[in-house]
Amino acid sequence: MRRALIFSLSLAVLLTGGCNIFSGGPDGGAGKQEPLKLIGVTLAPAEDPAAPTKNFPVESATVVVWKLSFSGDPGAGHRVEAKWYWHDGTLKWTEERNISVGAPKPVTVVGGKGYDSPGGWEPGVYTIKFFLDGAPVGEEIFRVTGEAAQAQPILFAGVDFHHAGDITEPVKVFSKDDTDTIIWFAKFSLAKGAAGDHTVTATWLDPEGKNLWTEERAITIPEGAEVKQVAGGKGYEEPGQWAVGTYTLLIAVDGEPVGQATFKVGEVAPGEEVELAGVSGLSLMRIAFYNRGDYVNQMTEFDNAATEMIVWEVSLLIQPDTPEGAHKLVAKWYLPDGSEKWVQDEEFDVTDEDASKRVIGGKGYTSVGNWAVGEWNVKFYLDGEFLGQKAFTVK
Repeated sequence: MRRALIFSLSLAVLLTGGCNIFSGGPDGGAGKQEPLKLIGVTLAPAEDPAAPTKNFPVESATVVVWKLSFSGDPGAGHRVEAKWYWHDGTLKWTEERNISVGAPKPVTVVGGKGYDSPGGWEPGVYTIKFFLDGAPVGEEIFRVTGEAAQAQPILFAGVDFHHAGDITEPVKVFSKDDTDTIIWFAKFSLAKGAAGDHTVTATWLDPEGKNLWTEERAITIPEGAEVKQVAGGKGYEEPGQWAVGTYTLLIAVDGEPVGQATFKVGEVAPGEEVELAGVSGLSLMRIAFYNRGDYVNQMTEFDNAATEMIVWEVSLLIQPDTPEGAHKLVAKWYLPDGSEKWVQDEEFDVTDEDASKRVIGGKGYTSVGNWAVGEWNVKFYLDGEFLGQKAFTVK
């Protein structure tokens, strides 16, 4: 049984530096050898790797380079993985690097991903998670700044959920009979203008969409800080009290909504594998709408006089042992009068390296002013089965 033995300590965590909340790794060898321990992460543009930063302008960003520094003895050699995630949890890239036997100390590992020329990055927040021999050792977030991203000094970078007393690995699905308190860590990317006192509000919605709990955290951001992590948590004194279904955590800063995240609670016995209700091993995490060209700010209302195309994004969680293969996502757009307007087909592949999948599509017009005013609905079907739907309003 997982109990909230260090819950009060978890709630006190307010990190202002890099998000390296994990440390350690497997023993580097026998005897008195000191095991490898991550002591530093830096990010920098490939053009100037000696100038660390966590903010990369979209007009000049090409390859983002990361560098890990370890203390300890490399022993018989190790494997380092770097997994790059979009803020909704979608896995973008995976890299592997090897630490050779007898590597010089201090041990450093370097990697990087990106594009050959500027313009390839989408503005927004990315997370790189690092693993040593399969165990998580740290993570770092960075921002690709475009016009929309730069306008927000505090930009939501995602939420991780954990069992109370175990913050080593994020959890997407919790067992009802093995869960009392659930801890959340909200991450933010910071830019000029973020310094000062702020209030972070976390609102918990139950599977029916009803307000379950609200938490507030007062934070202070110092000048020059580039990332911030805020923690909280709620639950019950004993396991078995959570209702089965999907929960949503709404995050607001100074009263303004900035993002949200979901987790699931499954009906299984302690120690058994939690199975998601999904299609072909895939489960819906979220549906979002954006104005074309601005993929930072989710929208539910659009101005007809300023809107040409509306872009949708479907984020899917991939269950363990999901077979590799091709899938089809169908989006059906319905006018305010209920009649069908458009149908889109988007095909995508699932590989054994994917933890999640982000599928994007969109429809619209070549000029503004052509949308029917009122509430539109888009229904999504995965491999022929209904997946979910979401509405937006055109005014």
